[in-house]
Parts: sequence; structure tokens; C-alpha cells
Amino acid sequence: MADVRVRRSREDLRTALLDLLNAKTFDDITVREIAAHANVGYTTFFRHYPSKDALLDDLAAKEIGRLTAHVLPIYDSKDPVGACLAMCAYVQAQRPLWSALLTGGVASIVREELLKRSREATSTQPESGSLPPELGSALAVAVIVELLSWWLRQPQPWPADRVAEVLYRTAIAPFLSRS
Repeated sequence: MADVRVRRSREDLRTALLDLLNAKTFDDITVREIAAHANVGYTTFFRHYPSKDALLDDLAAKEIGRLTAHVLPIYDSKDPVGACLAMCAYVQAQRPLWSALLTGGVASIVREELLKRSREATSTQPESGSLPPELGSALAVAVIVELLSWWLRQPQPWPADRVAEVLYRTAIAPFLSRS
């Protein structure tokens, strides 16, 4: 029974943080607000997380998995531009969260996890005369993270389809056209 309550409390705290990120920046959110929004006690928050940054890290781990599910098909898709658009539309739909993740203190964690998963996905690809797969992955992830970070910082951001097209041209097409 306690395990169910622990999972539910953690999920409620993650959901509360997500909701609050839609209204204000991460730096402006307090632990008291998160706990109140999650309908848990202030001290209960600290039974689960030592800080709001730890809660954000936990949320980031889950969201990185979701973003990776959108990123990895770009490499194998018959429609890589469409896959780029799907990823950008996902980030746009979750803009407050991804702004906190990519322009805040956990950007390096996001980059490292995407890189790890990208390397795993491309480890079976043969080396060609162009880029070794590991280097291609590193460059593609760097461009993806930097482009998304730039996009999320813009007060009047480009539409997702324009970002997807730039992403394809700069990060994906050079990697896919190895020969």
C-alpha cells in the first residue's frame, strides 16, 4: 500500500511542477507552491525529493525518454523531415517544460542522455567514407539541443515546421547522406 502512495505522491508532484511551469518560470516556483498544487504536505515533498531541482531532474528523466522516442525515428525514418516535425511539435506542445529543461541547469543531463541513446541506436550502423556513426550522433545531438534551446529562448519563436526544416538541414541530412 505504501508503494502505491509513494508512486502517486511522486506523480502528483511531477504533475504539479508541470502545471506550474505553464504559469511561471522554474526559478519563480517554490516548494510550497508545488506541494500545495499536488495536495501534499510541505514535509511530504521532502520525503520524496531533497529540492525542487531534484524533482525537475526526476521529471527530466521521464521527459528525456519521451523526447528520445521522437528523436530516434529521425535516423531510420523514410520521412526524416516528418520525424523532425513530429519532434518539434512535441517540444512546442510542452514548451514550458522543455524551456526549463533545455535553458536551465539540466541541459547537460538532457544532452548526455540523448547522446547515450543516440549512440546506442546508431552503434550498428557501418562506418562510411564520411562520418563515423559515433561522431555523427554527437554532432546531431549537439545541433538538436542547441537549436531547440535557441528556439525555446525566443520571445516570438518560429513555427515548429520551420525549426524542423532547419533541424533536418543542419543535423540530420548531413548524417543520413553518408556515403
